[in-house]
Amino acid sequence: MFEPKAFRDALGSFVTGVTIVTARDAEGRPFGLTANSFNSVSLDPPMVLWSLSLKSGSLPVFRDAESWAVHVLAADQQSMSDRFARPGEDKFAGMDSADGPEGAPLLNGYAARFGCRARFEYEGGDHAIFLGEVVDFDRREAEPLIYHGGQYGRVMRSPTGDDLEREGLAERLGGELSLTASGKDLLQALEALAKR
Repeated sequence: MFEPKAFRDALGSFVTGVTIVTARDAEGRPFGLTANSFNSVSLDPPMVLWSLSLKSGSLPVFRDAESWAVHVLAADQQSMSDRFARPGEDKFAGMDSADGPEGAPLLNGYAARFGCRARFEYEGGDHAIFLGEVVDFDRREAEPLIYHGGQYGRVMRSPTGDDLEREGLAERLGGELSLTASGKDLLQALEALAKR
């Protein structure tokens, strides 16, 4: 048998996005929770999945929901992730809780949103796996919030020559890209760090 903490730490080596999944209960009250167990399943038909602990107090809401929505959080939404990760409180207090086209509560500021019709639920060990058919989606030009090794992070894409020029780290001389004095200083500092 695996030692649970070591297994969890090993799983934490995989970088995930951070999502908030929302739905309404039978009385129409909004519910939501932070989840990083989101994945695409199929393009035709469009389907996604996510999972939830069988011990979660929100499990009955999502089991009974006819629709739910997955909000892929933007890099500036860490506080929203923290808010929806806390158990046992009204996470929508003080928030507008209008619905998306599929009927699940709509949050603002996301990088992407997938409104789903609930299709299947499976039990996998200590989690329920929810599979939904995407009936509506939206995407914004925003960097996603990511999670790795128990900490939030941001995506760092490889810089282009244009990026280096814009930051004053490089300049074009005779059609060739050359480091500026600032760029050379930064390169030396990074090389020194790499040798530690």
